[in-house]
Amino acid sequence: MNNTEQSTLVVSLEKNIHYIKEEFNNGTDLKVRLLTVNDEVIRDAAILYIDGITNTQSIQDNILTPLLRIIKFDSIDTFITRHLSIADVMKVTNYEDILSGLSKGKTLILVDGYEEGILADTADWQMRSINEPDTQRSLKGSLIGFNEQLKVNINLLRNIIPSNKLSIENLEVGNEVKTDVSIIYMDGFVDKNILDETRSRIKNIDVTYLLEARVIEDALEGKKTFFPTVFTCERPDTTVSALYEGRVAILVNGIPYSLIAPCLFLHFFHQPDEYHTKSGRYGFRFLRLFSWLFSIILLGFFETVVRFHHDWVPHKFAKVFFAKSDTMIPIIVEILFVMIIFQLLTEASLRIPKSTVIIVSLIGAIVVGQTSVTAKLIHSVTLIIVGINFLSSIAIAAGGLYGSVMALRLVFLFLGFFFGLKGIFIGLIILIAYMASIRSMGVPYLAPFIPFNPKEMKDALIRGDLRKIINSKHTYPHKK
Repeated sequence: MNNTEQSTLVVSLEKNIHYIKEEFNNGTDLKVRLLTVNDEVIRDAAILYIDGITNTQSIQDNILTPLLRIIKFDSIDTFITRHLSIADVMKVTNYEDILSGLSKGKTLILVDGYEEGILADTADWQMRSINEPDTQRSLKGSLIGFNEQLKVNINLLRNIIPSNKLSIENLEVGNEVKTDVSIIYMDGFVDKNILDETRSRIKNIDVTYLLEARVIEDALEGKKTFFPTVFTCERPDTTVSALYEGRVAILVNGIPYSLIAPCLFLHFFHQPDEYHTKSGRYGFRFLRLFSWLFSIILLGFFETVVRFHHDWVPHKFAKVFFAKSDTMIPIIVEILFVMIIFQLLTEASLRIPKSTVIIVSLIGAIVVGQTSVTAKLIHSVTLIIVGINFLSSIAIAAGGLYGSVMALRLVFLFLGFFFGLKGIFIGLIILIAYMASIRSMGVPYLAPFIPFNPKEMKDALIRGDLRKIINSKHTYPHKK
């Protein structure tokens, strides 16, 4: 038989083993344990598994030992029902299923003379322990974050929601290499339109392989925008809260966070602390909203004051810092220079070993904070303003909004430089109109403000009474 035409198991054990070895390029980690089983005639059999990702003790106790103890081998089905002591088993005939199963840590059992095999789950994956989330920390409440194992993440969600209403749909994404993806929702709570749209977009993903959840995000976002329309979440409790709100969560094997859709603009200003503590229910979301506004327009506004509106500040201050500034480069170049330095420090802090982060921070502080000002390369006020802008953008970084801030502050920087205050105001109006046109899974991005829905305002700019929030069902307007 030509191997290229072979798609299912044949009765010859030798041919089956030879084909599987060829498909794995005769790799040394594919182990083949040959044995014989008793029947009317002695039959040859084999156990195949990939070393390093399977539990060999489980194979020894639950597969090999029962096979060697068989007095009469009646059929594949009889062996599964009477002898095989592993919970997750399946009968297979297709080579695609066999190769995929072996790659996922399963063990294949083949018996000469049968065109069927058995895949038993004996996977033994190495995993990182469950730790506190890095970017979405909370002073009170749960300290557990997702890790890279899909089954562990689902376990965390089921531990929080002990209900049959928690529904999980498992899919595989990838043409050559299959990656497990789970769509999770609460039956009776989920918005059916959102669920159908999510399911459709994920099933239509056409990629050779899937390594990053960004591929799923791109599919769910659809039309490209400045703003993220899918929320990334490291916390199981926050993900559960979204499920109860009628949204859909997506987990990808190998990715330590969930994707939540739809994602509205106001969701980026909600933090877990607000639901675990009494303080902050009225002011923290306004603070984060002003931080976002500061992070995009502060640099442009500062530049407008420097170039066009000296009279807005006291005369002595304007004379010293604006009219007679003796720095070597123009104000817009100063701002861009400091922004680049801050961004380089951020990148360096993420890429270098943790033991050298303090050293890099000190060098950056000396170079930017002292030497540049002393050398009159940049103005001290410029350094302060860009620093405030940087802190404002970091305050709302969780969830994915930071990327849009980086682009928008450059837009408003140039609007302020060329058009002044009028340019900034017109830019804000255009920005609001643009945001109102964005859809996340068909839901308007600025809901419940545009379109206005007073019933949803109980958990918008302020955190309302928790009992009322819990007992009321969330609704989402749908516009194409």
